[in-house]
Amino acid sequence: MTDAHAPELPARGRALVTGATGLLGGNLVRLLLSLDQEVVALVRDTDRARRLLPEDPRLRVAAGDVTEPDSYRPLFAGVDEVFHTAAYFREYFQDPSLTEPLERVNVRGTELVLAGAAEAGVPVFVHTSSVNTLALRGPERPADESTPPPDRFADLPTSQCYPSSKIRAEGAVAEMVRSGRTGSTPVATVLPGWMWGPGDAGPTSAGRLFLDVARGRVKAVPRLSNYVVDARDVALACVAAARTGGHDRYVVAGEKRSLPALVGAAAAETGARAPRAVPAGLAMAAASLMEFQARVRGGEPTATRAGVRVLREGDARNISSELARSDLGVRFRPVAETVAAMGAWYRQHGMLPAGAVAASAAR
Repeated sequence: MTDAHAPELPARGRALVTGATGLLGGNLVRLLLSLDQEVVALVRDTDRARRLLPEDPRLRVAAGDVTEPDSYRPLFAGVDEVFHTAAYFREYFQDPSLTEPLERVNVRGTELVLAGAAEAGVPVFVHTSSVNTLALRGPERPADESTPPPDRFADLPTSQCYPSSKIRAEGAVAEMVRSGRTGSTPVATVLPGWMWGPGDAGPTSAGRLFLDVARGRVKAVPRLSNYVVDARDVALACVAAARTGGHDRYVVAGEKRSLPALVGAAAAETGARAPRAVPAGLAMAAASLMEFQARVRGGEPTATRAGVRVLREGDARNISSELARSDLGVRFRPVAETVAAMGAWYRQHGMLPAGAVAASAAR
């Protein structure tokens, strides 16, 4: 069954998805299978992929690493479209000096996968970027596809953080197109907002926050807002960009949502106590304490100072997704639907604590 939110999409025979066990990649795989086509899922861990992805005769799970072209080059044969979602994004929860994977995976890996697809003559390539690559704009002139990157990230010689790695990856893609290295393969880039949704096994920062709220670990959140989008809506945008889009860049930011309301919905969905809303400065102090406790006790903190800084920047953002709406037919589903789907998926995979019941079941 196709997604009720899906615009009418032309049929294709076979797609390749990198990062297929990730939040976006997994939702792309499920969407493409629902459109009755073959899918090649490029993953690093095939056992994990078989646990997370559907059992379907049209799905081929293939082991490979985006930084090692020999591991996936033969997979491009007969492929009609490539969706490149593989990325490294864990720097908010580690030593900030450990940036090497950002450059190797997010920048160099993108160049290598695109080069392989172009060499094989794949008809279209869709690259996943981020709205964090856009400079801040006021409400009178929201950021869109024409907005340049923030000045502090311009012309960096190497990746220093996740947003800068995505800026450098976009720059590498643009240079490959300008120089003719992409041959006859057109490239479209999709820039999602903060993705939430089912299938977040990583988990990403969104899934981590959802699960920590369910486990009662989050007592307070800052009074901030950010652009939140369902990963299933981003998946639809990616497929539409490949098949019907007339532009090479699409912002798919979603809607600006209050963080207290967002985590409140997660709490209601899981039967947890809703965290209280606090000033952003207090949240930064709490994140510092969490980082210290994580260093002493081991493990990863629920929140980090870098993460709070990203949220504060998100609060100042004003972004337009109008081109994706008008050109691709993208529609953004309500947060309640996204949160309910996350709860259902985490229950199905045994990742919620005992007693975390759906809001509908608790009434």
